[in-house]
This record gives sequence, C-alpha cells and structure tokens, in this order.
Amino acid sequence: MLKRIDITIPSDLEEPLLGLAEMLGVSAFSSPQIRDEGIGETDFVYTGETIVSFIVSEVEQNTEEILEAVEDFVNEFALDDDAVKTSEYSDNQDWMENFKQFFKPIHVGDNIVVRPPWEPPTETEKNNDTKVILIDPGMAFGTGTHETTRLCLFLLSKINVENQTFIDLGAGSGILAFYLMMRNAKSGTAIEIEGPAVENMKKNAELNNIPGSLEMICADLGKYNPTIKYDGLVANITSPVIVEYLPVFSPWVKKGAWGIFSGVNTTNSQMVKDAFVQNNWEIIEEINEGDWCGFYLVKK
Repeated sequence: MLKRIDITIPSDLEEPLLGLAEMLGVSAFSSPQIRDEGIGETDFVYTGETIVSFIVSEVEQNTEEILEAVEDFVNEFALDDDAVKTSEYSDNQDWMENFKQFFKPIHVGDNIVVRPPWEPPTETEKNNDTKVILIDPGMAFGTGTHETTRLCLFLLSKINVENQTFIDLGAGSGILAFYLMMRNAKSGTAIEIEGPAVENMKKNAELNNIPGSLEMICADLGKYNPTIKYDGLVANITSPVIVEYLPVFSPWVKKGAWGIFSGVNTTNSQMVKDAFVQNNWEIIEEINEGDWCGFYLVKK
C-alpha cells in the first residue's frame, strides 16, 4: 500500500520541506500551483503556493513517524489546519493513473517542450526547431513542472554546446541532460544518487532516442571521480548541497567552462553567490522565477 501525503505551503518553504523528506528517507516531488491567464499554451502564472507530495510505502516505512514529522513542520510554520491531505493507493499502477492528471506539457521559451508520452503533441511542436523532451516520471523523479528546471533549460538554451562535454549533477529524470544531447553535445555524464531514478532516467533516454554517449550513473557527489575535465556543468540541486559540494566538483571542469545552476531559493541566493565567488566562478547572469533563482556562470 502506498500513501501520498500532500502538504500545501508557501513556495518559500519548499526547500526546508524537501530537506525534511530527505532526512526521513521519503521520496518527494513538488507541484508549483498555477492558474490560467488566457487561452495560449503558456498563459499561466504562479499563485505563490506549492504542493509537496511525500510518497510513503506503508510496508517499508514508518508512516506514523513520517506523519508526526509533517505535523511538527506544519505547527512550526503555523500552516493552515487543512494544509495536509493524504491519499492511499493499492499499488504502483493506481498511483501512476492518479499522477497522470497532474503532469501536463510544459513550454520553455519558444522552442522547448517537456511532456509525458501519454499527452498529444502541442501546437508548438509543429515548429521544426522545437526540442521535445518526453518524460515518463515513474514515481515522480522530475517532470519539468518546477521553476528551477525551466530556469536551467532557459539558460542552457543560450549556450552553444555543440561538440562539448558536460556533467549534470542531480539529474533526476534526465530532462537537462537529454536537452543538451539533443543540441548535439559530444558526450555527457548524468549523476543521480537514487538508484530507482537512474533506472527511470535510462528508460526515458530510450524514449527520446538519446545516444549512448550520455553516461547515466548512480553515485554520491562526494565519492565520484571523473576521468576528464568537462566543458560545462549543470546542477539543479538545493542550496546547501551546492555550497557544500562546490569545492568538490568545481575542479571537474575546464578553465572557461560554463556552469548553469538552480535549485536556489531567493532567501539563500546570497549565500550561494558568495560560494560561487569563493570557488572561482564568475556570475554572468542571474534570473528569477517565483521564489527561485537560476545562474549562468563561467569558471575562472
């Protein structure tokens, strides 16, 4: 039996709540809340709220302990009494059928579409220049709906990556790595710490006809030792992880390499920017969407 715990929060609490999920060993995903502002494919705005969903296996995990931790979080931040809702599913198939209703095509700029394979092609895809990334998220290892994914895609679209090598840290379902390979990167390494996420990424690579020059591996950033220096690096990971591991992975890239970073909440942006400077990264551009930041850097 699977239990899904949905917690509705102000978007600026997303990072600490995801940190709680990591501490509890619970798979979690975020769904920023939007409302339509028109009839076009990209006519929506964010409401300032996010639903973070914990996926709990009642066989393998202590559901009562997890619910108590969620309740403590709700009380600590004085959230509404109805902020937490739970649902139960008899198996993974029931879960996936329910999840499909939440995953719709996402557009980034004029020529990037991320959509599930069960959704029909969008009007944007009629443009031959459009890069279409098909993602079946499995147990929700990244759907492209989050602001930070779109920030990374938008910044990556500005870089000429043809014949370049790259590394993607915290690759999730592989969206960013797939996009780079679709734009003729020479080769890439996509690292994810969760084994099931890597297996899901490999399935999505087949779905998108990604070449074998993209290596997808399960590894801890603190223990990984690359054999080359990369032309570029993309990392959509949380602020504490960026700050902690910048000294570890900064030497993995060449001098003059590009770096695209997100996963940074605006409340932590100065801390992260200070870490960039301390590790010899020059900030070329900073952009924001909602409560999140994206950075385009160059390695000194």
